Amino acid sequence: MIRKNSINCKLTREKKPEILIFKDCMARLKPEDETCPCCGCRGMMRVHAYYGRSLIDISGSRPVKEDICVCRLICRQCGRPSTHAVLPDPVIPYRRHSLFFILRVLAEHAIRLRPVERICEVYGISVRTFYRWQSLFHDHRAEWQGLLAAAETDLKPSLLALVRKSPFSSFSASFFQLTGFSLLQSHKNPARSRRRVRDPADSFP
Repeated sequence: MIRKNSINCKLTREKKPEILIFKDCMARLKPEDETCPCCGCRGMMRVHAYYGRSLIDISGSRPVKEDICVCRLICRQCGRPSTHAVLPDPVIPYRRHSLFFILRVLAEHAIRLRPVERICEVYGISVRTFYRWQSLFHDHRAEWQGLLAAAETDLKPSLLALVRKSPFSSFSASFFQLTGFSLLQSHKNPARSRRRVRDPADSFP
């Protein structure tokens, strides 16, 4: 997997729909400039294939499903058969729902805008999925804010700190390098490294 930094400002300042962020990032992609995640060789990546998947974003306070085409690259140097999906910041590996979508859902609950049941009704998710996202954010918060944050049950300060980080891509890249997985990704890479119960809200990487 190759994560592309595509939100070079605070999340609160990013006004583009995530589908446009994805398309802009893909339009600028130059496979020959990428570094292989396996061997570290630069300049030997090429397009291997494309595959389709969906991305659920928020538009006008409602969920909107968009179809996207994900590029997979392969390295000509290391000879490994594995390919690497290119995913910009808004796309969370193995999840259909976008970064902005999940953070919006968590924020509405954190500021007590709506009760959980109403949030789930408005955004078309199950209560079980909401609490899984909340628990995952709580766990990932400890990765960048430490054990003291992990003991705090109120997520509002952490959500505010996250959306105010600038540029967000710097935080995203640092988090990925530190942990080996993306923020709000439910398991580490590669997928076969750990068995898990599949979340009904999950999709392909």
